[in-house]
Amino acid sequence: MKTNHITQQDIADRLNVSRITVSKALRNHPDISAEMKRRINKAVEELGYVPNLIAKQLSLQKTNILGIVVPDLENSFFAYLVDSIIDAAKEHNYNIILTVSREREVFEKNNIMNLIGMRVDGLLVCVSQETTDPRVFDYVRRVKIPLVFFDRAIKELHFSYVAFNDKVATLEALNELISRGYTKIAHFAGYSSTSIGNERCSGYREALINNKIPIREDWIIEGGYEIDDGIRAFEKLYAGGELPEIILAVNDRVASGAYKAIRKTELKIPDDIGILGYGLNDSARLFSPTLSIIDQDPRKMGRIAANLLIDEIQGISQNSHTEILIDTEFQWNTSILKR
Repeated sequence: MKTNHITQQDIADRLNVSRITVSKALRNHPDISAEMKRRINKAVEELGYVPNLIAKQLSLQKTNILGIVVPDLENSFFAYLVDSIIDAAKEHNYNIILTVSREREVFEKNNIMNLIGMRVDGLLVCVSQETTDPRVFDYVRRVKIPLVFFDRAIKELHFSYVAFNDKVATLEALNELISRGYTKIAHFAGYSSTSIGNERCSGYREALINNKIPIREDWIIEGGYEIDDGIRAFEKLYAGGELPEIILAVNDRVASGAYKAIRKTELKIPDDIGILGYGLNDSARLFSPTLSIIDQDPRKMGRIAANLLIDEIQGISQNSHTEILIDTEFQWNTSILKR
C-alpha cells in the first residue's frame, strides 16, 4: 500500500497560506506571528506531518548519515562494535544505516552501492571473507565518498583503516605460552585473503620461528570465521592422529566450534588440550571453561573508526589513508592450564 506523505504544501492549502509561511513557522522564524505559528503547529499535529529530513539535508549537499557494512550480526563482536559506532555518531549528530553482507562479496557490493544511492556522507566497511574484487571500492574513491575500513581491511587500496595489532598481539601471547613450556601449537586460521587471517597467521608463524619450533603445515587449518568452521577444523585435526597441546583459533566463534567438537571426544579442556582465541573478555567468560583470549574490545574499535570517518567527512583530517592499530592484551583464562 502506498503511503501518502503529508507535505508543507498540504498544510498551507489547509490554512490558505503560502508554503513559505509554513516553512518559516516550523523554523520558528520571527516574521511569523505567534497566532499563525500556533495554527500551523496544530495542523501539523492533526495531519501527522513529518519533515523530510533526507530532502532537507540533500539541499545542503549532505545527509548526516553514515553507512555501515558488517559481515554478520549473530557475532556479538560486531553487535558491540555497531553499538559503539551509533553512540559515537550520535555525539556528532550523525545517524547510521546498517547493512549486513553475511560474508558474501556480492551482498557487500550491493550494500555499498545502495548506501551510495542513499547519499550517505561516508562509509564504514568490514570486508567479507569472500571479498577479492576491488572495483566497488574504486568506484567509492571516484565518487569521492570517504571510507574507513575497520577490523578487516584491503590495505592496498589505501583507504583509512582501524584494526587490532594482530600480529604483535599473537607474537606476545604465543611467546608467553612457549615460555611456559608449550611447544605443540596448532592454528585454526581464517582465510589468508583477509587482513585478520593474514596478520594472525603471520604472527603465529613468526612466534614459532623465533622460538625455533618447527612449523607443521598440517596444523595450520584455513577456513572461515564461524562456529561450523571450528568444528570442521578440529575434526580434520583429530583425524590426523597426533594432537597439539594448544589450539590458536582465529576468533571466539571458531573457538566455540572447537569446544563443541572436542566435547564429542574423550578429550577435556584444558587437561588434554588448551584453546586460545581472539575476542571480547565479556564473551570469553561465557565459555566453560572460560576462554583464554587475545582481548579485543570492539567498542573501542567502533568509536575510533566512527570518529576517524567523521573527521575525514568534516575535513578535520586531510589524510584519507590513516592507519590506526589498537594494542591488545593476552588474557589467560581457564581454557589453558598454567604451568
